[in-house]
Amino acid sequence: MKCAVITSVGPGHENLLKYECCPSVETAKTYNHGPFETIRHIVMDDTKGLYGRSRRRNEAVQQAASEGFDWIFFLDADDVLTPNAFERFGHCLEAEPSLDVIWGLICEFDSNEEPQLRMHQPERLDTRDEFLATEPFLAVQIGAFMRTECAARFGFDESMDAGEDFKLYYQLWADYRCVKRAEIFFINRRGAHSAGPRSATGNDWRTSVSAQWAEQLAGSPIWVKVASTGGDAKMWINNPNDLIQRAHLNGHFFEADSLEKLHKLVKSPEPHVLEVGANIGNHVIWYAQNLNAKRIYPVEPNPNALKILRENISANDLGERIDERGMGFGAGKSSGQFRVETEDADNLGAMRLVEDDTGEVETQTLDRMMGDDKVDFIKIDAEGMELGVLEGAADLIARDKPVIWVEVLRKNIMGFAQDWCRTAGYQIVDSAAYVNTIDYFAVPKD
Repeated sequence: MKCAVITSVGPGHENLLKYECCPSVETAKTYNHGPFETIRHIVMDDTKGLYGRSRRRNEAVQQAASEGFDWIFFLDADDVLTPNAFERFGHCLEAEPSLDVIWGLICEFDSNEEPQLRMHQPERLDTRDEFLATEPFLAVQIGAFMRTECAARFGFDESMDAGEDFKLYYQLWADYRCVKRAEIFFINRRGAHSAGPRSATGNDWRTSVSAQWAEQLAGSPIWVKVASTGGDAKMWINNPNDLIQRAHLNGHFFEADSLEKLHKLVKSPEPHVLEVGANIGNHVIWYAQNLNAKRIYPVEPNPNALKILRENISANDLGERIDERGMGFGAGKSSGQFRVETEDADNLGAMRLVEDDTGEVETQTLDRMMGDDKVDFIKIDAEGMELGVLEGAADLIARDKPVIWVEVLRKNIMGFAQDWCRTAGYQIVDSAAYVNTIDYFAVPKD
């Protein structure tokens, strides 16, 4: 087999290429060829910044393909190949000969020029879903062994100055057998960006790749495992930039610390839970697994959130515990029609209801919605409508005296903490402060 190491050299990288990058390739060739009979370092000059690295890389890929190279490895001019890169690749390919692309661990020079593994990265990725579930910065980098025909099929997008690397990766993971293995093929030097008219910064890269990641998951949602003391849950992901879904991608429930407070506050061994603002089901799933909730009443008017909520309920086999009477409705101080508005498409929880006679969302009072059904615990996240929701639940609260967790906008703090609590006979026993809101945990005084 033949391998081509491809390096595009941009402005300002001439010395790094000469004194570090090229010598590292020669050292690796001398140390061990691995499975390759021929290894060639194809260096593409763009030191004047006239072409852009994508064009030069693509030209090198076409050259490698025309000359019959089976595999290619992209090595930036400011990076170095590890001495045993070809040898370790050979071990990987021998163990899994059907692979098309093999990435190794992300390893980079620290400020003292010592190689360090990037913290929190996964050591192994086996599937596209695992790749999509990983934050790009922690997933993979440019250095990978790729079958030449795979890279040549797509190439790099020459119109992009940043993020073209991940566009290629997403294409490869979609169509070929790609993996990441616990090997170190090269060492990256961060911050040594080349100059020139087609250069880009780290922020440019993050902006581009974040948008691509979101686009990928919007088109191909995935399931991730979320852990808690009550067991593992499956949660649906279609937007990695959503605040709650980002927590799920990191393997934990959103507002996990606040949820843990409920173990001491909710006394019923099988509580009936009313969740106003259920969103995508983060709290709903947690109640079922950690409070042994016998009945859960989600109230959620946002159709985009509802879709994910239903998926999460089904995936965690909670159908028999869920009462759907509030799904598709809002809660308020009276019945009415509202429209859904949001200032942040990446935060489904920031949706708010605006009164509108022609609006598509109907609100009901919780008194009317729940009727005579008992409630042991109420969670309210109503984006500024919390006092109205409480007013519309006056009879229910007076009858059942549930534990209440309510998110309160700062402008409503006095209205809740003094006026409502005094009138309803409740006392605040805990709280969690955020930038624009405070979460209060309140229980009956008697």
